[in-house]
Amino acid sequence: MISPNPKGWRGWRTVLLLSLFLSVPSVCLAKTKKSNDSDLSNMIRPDLVNAQTDPTLRFPVMRTEGAGFSATYGWLDISKSTIRYTVEEPNIKASQSFEVARLAIRDLRFNGSEISFKDPKKEQTIVYLPQDRWGSVHTHHGKDAAASRESLGTSSIYKTLLNFDDVLALVMPSAPAPAPIIAQPAVPATSPKPAVPTSPPAIVLSSPPGAEENQPLEWQQSTVVIRGVAMDTTGIPVVRINGSPANMRPQSTQAAEFWSDPLPLQAGNNRIQIVASNSAQVEAKLDLTIHYKPTRALDRKDILGLLQGGVPPRRVADLVKQRGIKFSPSADDLNAIRAAGGTAALIEAIQQAAPHP
Repeated sequence: MISPNPKGWRGWRTVLLLSLFLSVPSVCLAKTKKSNDSDLSNMIRPDLVNAQTDPTLRFPVMRTEGAGFSATYGWLDISKSTIRYTVEEPNIKASQSFEVARLAIRDLRFNGSEISFKDPKKEQTIVYLPQDRWGSVHTHHGKDAAASRESLGTSSIYKTLLNFDDVLALVMPSAPAPAPIIAQPAVPATSPKPAVPTSPPAIVLSSPPGAEENQPLEWQQSTVVIRGVAMDTTGIPVVRINGSPANMRPQSTQAAEFWSDPLPLQAGNNRIQIVASNSAQVEAKLDLTIHYKPTRALDRKDILGLLQGGVPPRRVADLVKQRGIKFSPSADDLNAIRAAGGTAALIEAIQQAAPHP
C-alpha cells in the first residue's frame, strides 16, 4: 500500500481553504443583492379588459424593427397565458401583429428605455407610447416629461411581464363590502305610495377631446377610443357602445369609468351611440358623429420637398408607406427623387405604394 504524501496533502488543503475564503464575498453579494422589479409602488397602471372572462392588461406601445427605423403603433395585451400585439397604425403593416404564449418567450430584457424578448419566430422590441403620440417622430432619449413618462410606462410593462398576478390585483376593482344587517322595528302596514319615476343615468365624455352630441368631430386617425364616466343615484349603470358592452372601472358606488376597444372608422361620417342604463332599466343615450378624413396622400412635389428640406430618406419612406402616393411614378420621377437624395429603399416604397392602373 502506498502511504499518502503529507506535504502534498497539506498543499492541497491550503489551496482548498484559500478557494473557500475567496468565494465568501461573492456569495454574500449574491445574497444581499435586491431587485426592484417587484416594486409596484411607482408605475403606470394598464387598462383592464375582459375582466370577467380572461383578465387582460393593455398598454399603448410602439414596436420597432431594424435599429428603430421601422415602427408600428398599437396595443400590447398581456394575459395569464398570452402576449398579443395588435397593429393599429399604419394599416398597411397590420400583418406585423403577433400573438405568443408567455411561457414561450425568452431573453426578456429592459435597458431603461425599451423592452426586448425573443419569441419562437423573432426578437421583439417594445416601447410604451401613449396613443396621442402614435405616428410621431420618436426618440427614447431626453429628459422632458414625455420621455420620462415613456420610460416609466416601459418599466411598467416589464414589471407586468414579470409580476402579472400582482399587477392584475392592483388594477382589478375590489368587490364592495357587504352592507351590515340591522334589525328594524316593525312598522304598521300602510298603503303603498306611488313610485317616483327614476331619473336616467348621467354620461360625461372625456375622449375623444372636443366630442359633443349632434356636432360632427373632425378626426384623422383610422380608429377612435370612446372614454367617459357614467353615474347614477341607484348604483353603477351598465354602458354599451354601438351595442357592445364597454370596459368598466368602478370609481365609487354610483360612478364608473368606461371605455371602448379601438373602433374602426370609415371615410366620412361615423355614427357612434353610447347607452347607459340603470337597475330600473331607465336609459340615457348620447349620439356622436365622428368625421374621419384620411391623411392626404403624397405627390412627387411633396416627396422632393421633404428630401430637399433635409428629412432623412428613411422617414420619407415611412411616410410613403403610411399615407400612400397619388401619382404613377415614371422613370423621370424616380430619377429626380434619386437626384434629391432618395435611397433604393425609398424608391422601392414609392413603387409599392403606386396606384394600380
